[in-house]
This record gives sequence, C-alpha cells and structure tokens, in this order.
Amino acid sequence: MGYKSRTSPKEVFFGIANLLFLLMGMAVFVVGVYLKVSRSVYTELLDSREFETGTALCVSAGIIVVVVSLIGFWGLWMRSHFVLSLYFFSVLIIFCLEIAAGIIAYVYRNKIEEVIVDDLRLGLKDTKRRVAWDTVQEKYECCGVHNYTDWMGVYDVNVPTSIPDSCCGYPDCGESGSAAAWRIGCVEDAKEWLEENYLLLGAVCIVIGAMHVLLLVLTATLIFLLRRNG
Repeated sequence: MGYKSRTSPKEVFFGIANLLFLLMGMAVFVVGVYLKVSRSVYTELLDSREFETGTALCVSAGIIVVVVSLIGFWGLWMRSHFVLSLYFFSVLIIFCLEIAAGIIAYVYRNKIEEVIVDDLRLGLKDTKRRVAWDTVQEKYECCGVHNYTDWMGVYDVNVPTSIPDSCCGYPDCGESGSAAAWRIGCVEDAKEWLEENYLLLGAVCIVIGAMHVLLLVLTATLIFLLRRNG
C-alpha cells in the first residue's frame, strides 16, 4: 500500500461519483420510508405482502448503500487495494441484486391489478380488517372493491343489503344500503397508488444502477493504478 503525494483526476472523479452514490443511498432510504408511511393503510387490506416487503427492502438497501459508500471513501483515503476490492465486490453484489429485483418487478408488472382485486375481496370478508376498510373508505370516499355491491351479503349476513357506514359518511347510513353509498370503488385508487410507487422505485433503481456501472469501472481502474504504482 503506497501513498501518492498528489491526488489523481481519477481519484477525484471516483470521490465525486461515490458522493453521488452516498446521496442516492440516502434518497433510497427516504423513498422507502415514504412508501412505508404513505397510505400504509392500503397494505393492511392486502394479503400479499410483496409491496410491504419491497418497501422494507428499499429502506434496507438505502442503509447498505450508505455503508458501502463510506467503505469506498475509506478505501480512497487509505489508497488500500483490499478496502477498494471489498468496495468493488460490495457494489457488484448490490448491482446484481438490483438486476434480479428489476427482472422480478418487470415479470409481475401486469399482475398488480389482479393481486389487488383478489386481496381486497378477501379483505372484505375478514372482520379484523374492517377498521382499515373504514379508514380507506372514509378518507377516499370510495366503497367496496369495485362498488357498494361488494359489501352486500358480506358486511352483515343477516341484513344482506346493509353496507358499512364508512361507505356513505354519516352514522347509520349503511342501513339504507345503496341509497347513500359512494359509487366509486376503492380498487382504482389503490391500483393507481401502487403503480405510481412502482414507477418511482423503478426510476430510482435505474439511476442507481447506472451509477453502479460507473463506480465499478472507476474502482477497477483505481485498483489497477494502485497496484501498478504500489
């Protein structure tokens, strides 16, 4: 491990790129937290936990990227072959995981609506999710999955025409059935929200993936130069 008296342009460029990598890691963490808390009540209605798992992975990935970028700064400051090699393989592993996640997301992109509808229909029959349903319906002024008829015979088997009061916005209105119910189903809003967030995650991954390629090239170049001058 040998020290140079001057900093090469490649080291400066690497430092700038790694700083951007650090900032992107922080951005991924913030995006993950935002997706976790933004309309999180929707995830309580879904049996499938892919989105909840995805947001948790997003938060974890942000933390990992920050740690790895700090390793990169350490290796640059020490001009250490070992630390920079550790950094290189860490970035490579993250890049491969991102590619795998991107492929999975692409394969399942057209199944979002199908999964949402199936999960929401199951959620209607689960009394433990009634509070979440009430919250969604009151907040977004929607009723049922597609419309108020989804609740009929489900909400109260003894009164098949009854619907939740959250479907119409005032106490005891559900007893009147469809007369006062909101006509809009909740599935469209949920689908739009999930699709927008998938696009956001996809855009972030593409930008970070491009940065990974640049960092891999720069790191390999630095390791080569340090070994040649070592």
